[in-house]
Amino acid sequence: MRGRLPRGRILAAALLSASLTLPAHAEVQSGEPPVINGCPIWPYTRCPGADLRHADLSAKDLAGADFTGANMVRVDLRSANLAGAILDRADLTAAQMQKISMPASSLKGAQLRGANLEFARMFRADFSHADLTAANLEAARPMFARFHYARLIDANLQETKFGSADFRHAIVDGCLIRYTVFLDANFDECKGCPVGW
Repeated sequence: MRGRLPRGRILAAALLSASLTLPAHAEVQSGEPPVINGCPIWPYTRCPGADLRHADLSAKDLAGADFTGANMVRVDLRSANLAGAILDRADLTAAQMQKISMPASSLKGAQLRGANLEFARMFRADFSHADLTAANLEAARPMFARFHYARLIDANLQETKFGSADFRHAIVDGCLIRYTVFLDANFDECKGCPVGW
């Protein structure tokens, strides 16, 4: 019929239009989960040292993923599932991690400066040697979490529930701790911890 494009051209135009909305660093693979800079975005992925700066990983299931040493500056992980994930030495500076679920995850030596962990669920997460300077943990739940030698400087800890958390040798300074709960927390050798809580 006159005035109508053949089906092949309509499909090509639709694909071109859709591809224009993807991030520049994303790779499109038909019918498969996305791949960003060579890193497959799915549970138990192995991406140590990956470049995921500014990537949109919101609401993704990344349980058990290995992001050791990854560059995740300003990554969007809002409402993502990182249960049991490994983010040791990852750079999560200014990452958006609101409502993230990361029980039993490991963030040893991770950079979380200015990261937003508001309402995050971090049961038994390990933040040993992590830098949480100016991070926002408002209303987060790091129950039984480890903060050995961690730096919590000028962080927002308002309404955070640190039940049975371990702060041995940590540095806590200038933090907002209004309505914060430290029930049964271990403050041995902690500098600045609210021992009189």
